[in-house]
Amino acid sequence: MANRHTGSCYCKEVKYEVNLQSLDDARTSICYCSNCKKWTGSAFGITTKIPRSALKITKGKTTEHVSDNGSGTKLYREFCGTCGGGILEYGENAGDKTYITYGSLDHPEELPPKGEFFCKYKEMWIPEIPNVFHKQEIKN
Repeated sequence: MANRHTGSCYCKEVKYEVNLQSLDDARTSICYCSNCKKWTGSAFGITTKIPRSALKITKGKTTEHVSDNGSGTKLYREFCGTCGGGILEYGENAGDKTYITYGSLDHPEELPPKGEFFCKYKEMWIPEIPNVFHKQEIKN
């Protein structure tokens, strides 16, 4: 049985649904890299990795922005062209996966974080999240 999750941008011009075969098909992670901080305007980014085939845009169309992630790899981010609300992101090397923005989920609590990335860039005032993995950095 599939697990269905829905989401949208802030103004609801873009809506989507995610149909997972299992909750194990999703991994929510918090990232403290500079790219995520700049994109979200916050101290971290939080996304949920899912199979690309599990995502279906059900209303509207996203606007795509492509940039170098700082290491020569293209990073794609898709958002609502009306309100600017982030919907998803993925790198050139993401394969058959994509990352939906956690805050765009209608019920994000259904897919809680499983880990933290780039913890060495975490602000000192942010506590470590218990019972999840912690990566100081990602090596190529």
